[in-house]
Parts: sequence; C-alpha cells; structure tokens
Amino acid sequence: TITLCWSDTMNFCFWSDEPTLFTVEYREQTWTGYRAMVAAFAKAVEAGIPVYRPAYFREATYNQLSSIFASTTHVTIPLLNERVKILHETGRVLDERFAGSVKQLVAAARGSVQKLIGLLTQNFSSYCDVAYYKGRQVHFLKRAQIFAADVWSRFGGNGIGEFEDIDSITMFADYRVPQCLCYLGVLEYSPELSRRLRAGGHLPVGSEEEVEIRGCSIAAVERIWSLLSAKSPRGQLVTSAQIDFYLWNFAKTHSNEMEDYPIHRTLTVFY
Repeated sequence: TITLCWSDTMNFCFWSDEPTLFTVEYREQTWTGYRAMVAAFAKAVEAGIPVYRPAYFREATYNQLSSIFASTTHVTIPLLNERVKILHETGRVLDERFAGSVKQLVAAARGSVQKLIGLLTQNFSSYCDVAYYKGRQVHFLKRAQIFAADVWSRFGGNGIGEFEDIDSITMFADYRVPQCLCYLGVLEYSPELSRRLRAGGHLPVGSEEEVEIRGCSIAAVERIWSLLSAKSPRGQLVTSAQIDFYLWNFAKTHSNEMEDYPIHRTLTVFY
C-alpha cells in the first residue's frame, strides 16, 4: 500500500510543451510520463533508499528527491517544487496522524470508498481537487478516487481492498481520458477550443473550459457505464473506474493515432 500511496500522490502533470518527455531508463526499458515516475520509485527501492518509510519523505531534501526523479532527457519531471512540498506534507501527515502507516489510513475508512476519499481530502491538501463553476462547487477528486480504486484493484476487492461502495466513484478526470474520448467520437470540442489546444495553449486551472472538459468526461463515462450495465449479465457489472483504466491504457497504446486530438494542458497538482 505504501507504493500505491506514493505513486498516487505523485500522479499528476506529466505532459510537456516539448516533444520530449520526462523519461526514466529502468531494467533496459525506457519509460515516460506516469510510468517513468513509477520506474523512478522502483529504482530508488533497488538502490536502498527507504522510500517505503513516510519519515524519509518528511525529512528528505530537495536534492535527494530531485535525484530520485532524475530524467534521462533534458526534460525534468514537471512541477518538481510542488512535488517536494507534497511529499513532505504526505510523510508528515502519515507519521503524525496515522502512525506512519498507509494501511492504518485505509483501515480507518472501514470498507467505504467515500470515507477513504474524505480522509484523503481532509488530511492531505493536494488531494482536495475542487473547482468552482459559475458559482457552484465541483468536486472532481481525481487522485483521491484513483487511490481508492488502486487499493481495490491491487487487493482484488478483498481484505483491505474490500469496499462496499466501490461503484460510487466516477472516472478520474485528467487530460488523457478526455483526449481518448475525443478520438473515439464521444466528446467534441468547439472549433475555437480545438484551435487553442492544437496551438499548444494552456488552459488555466479552474477556467470554464478546463472544468467543462473534466465534467463532460465524467458525464460521458457515466453514460458508457449505464449502457454497459444494461447489457451486462447480472453479477458481471463493470465500474466507472474499470472503464477509466481501459480508456487510459487505450490512449497510451494508441498515442500515435491520437496526435490530431491534443490533450488540454493545465499546470496543476490535481491531475
């Protein structure tokens, strides 16, 4: 569970304004983006760095953490300063409030995804993924939801990963799944928004366009879930999380085909 915690805590903003991405070489393979970050943690474990201890991240210096995320290209991991602050906070909170144990954090949710999401957002500021849209508060909670879904998936829905309300979470509103939904013809951007994205323009975090893309992606996956549920045999229902996992992996394996469907670029620690 500790490796899930660190990977989900750092699971945000891997895009680059350049063709080159943050890259890590590990076990004779080249990894980019999120998978490069996971590979970086794996290399740190093999190097004897105690990344399984929250106290390490609480006390680690900027140089120590930047060396863990060292890229084999000139493009460093995005938002490194923010990542260092978040790791410091996460290590401190786990030590002070959960006896340094991610299992204790998960166990405190007592088998409820929604309670676990609440614990994450109440105790860790970087998990509080909330926006405002035309005067209304919108709770996306991308990383809090994906942390719960990862625990559920890793343990096969058993033991510490058994949640009675796993079907209550939505897809994880990021920048990759909306791209996939556009490619598949599920979403369609306005001509003006498409031009901005193709030109490489950034969407400010909390802007109407950014919130609409994320919100429409959730609505689209919920409709897909509804259609699949109506056709699935009883007892074989999929969850929105599983649909998200499928779409994200589809986007990664078909990235070359999706070049005409740009991601939206938003600098944020939430996704």
